[in-house]
Amino acid sequence: VIEAFFRPLLAGIFLDRQLSTSSQLAEYVLRSYFSGAVAVPAKGMQAIPEQLAAPLGDRVRLGQRVTSVREVPSGVDVAVADAEVVRAERLVVATDPPTAAGLLDDGLEVPPGRATTTIYFRATRSPVAAPELVLDGDGTGPVNNLAVMTDVAASYGPTGGSLIAASLVGDPAGGGGGPVAAARRQLRGWFGGEVEDWDELAVYRIPYAQPRQTPAELTPIARPVRLTSRTWVCGDHRDTASIQGAMVSGRRTADALRAAGSVTG
Repeated sequence: VIEAFFRPLLAGIFLDRQLSTSSQLAEYVLRSYFSGAVAVPAKGMQAIPEQLAAPLGDRVRLGQRVTSVREVPSGVDVAVADAEVVRAERLVVATDPPTAAGLLDDGLEVPPGRATTTIYFRATRSPVAAPELVLDGDGTGPVNNLAVMTDVAASYGPTGGSLIAASLVGDPAGGGGGPVAAARRQLRGWFGGEVEDWDELAVYRIPYAQPRQTPAELTPIARPVRLTSRTWVCGDHRDTASIQGAMVSGRRTADALRAAGSVTG
């Protein structure tokens, strides 16, 4: 049961087939699974930040890359790519860890990252026909887990077609033909010759998909979000490596900002 179920299940969650991730995180994830249903937003994961940003209206500025941040006596200067400088009384850096470390020079510790690769296919029919997660119980790889997203939420694909997501732990080369060819070879053993008729839609390689969270790196679970009297940082590297952890750290940051009161100095 460990090799055929728990290892591929947790490897897909933590991007860690060696299961070196802290058992605290494993217990947290399993408790979450047992306490409620697993779901995805009907309009995609982008619906989560859009819902959070909606009350702010046009105060949210998109498509502007921040190049540097610098504390000054009266606030924090934020420079964007077009050379504009925005002055803020306080600053919250809510990015991936490497980007945050690149913007901040306050000794922000960045744990090594875990990589992932996802291959999306389009098929005329679902090979599973159920909202289930298919695991690599044999450990042969490179596909660690697979889900037919249109079986989970029909809005994820066109009518009459199936959207298949095959997830790989890390960024494997895949030998001859690359990871897509290696994935097809493996999936033929799962679903037969119909795999050859699947259309490859996209391959997403994410080198830093989530921070590594070994026991030492998850002590404590809730890391500080305040760096200076004017600068704060949030993200899943401050809590558990998950979307939930990122939102929890954001809530902690907002609560701490409100509790801090006015800025002095």
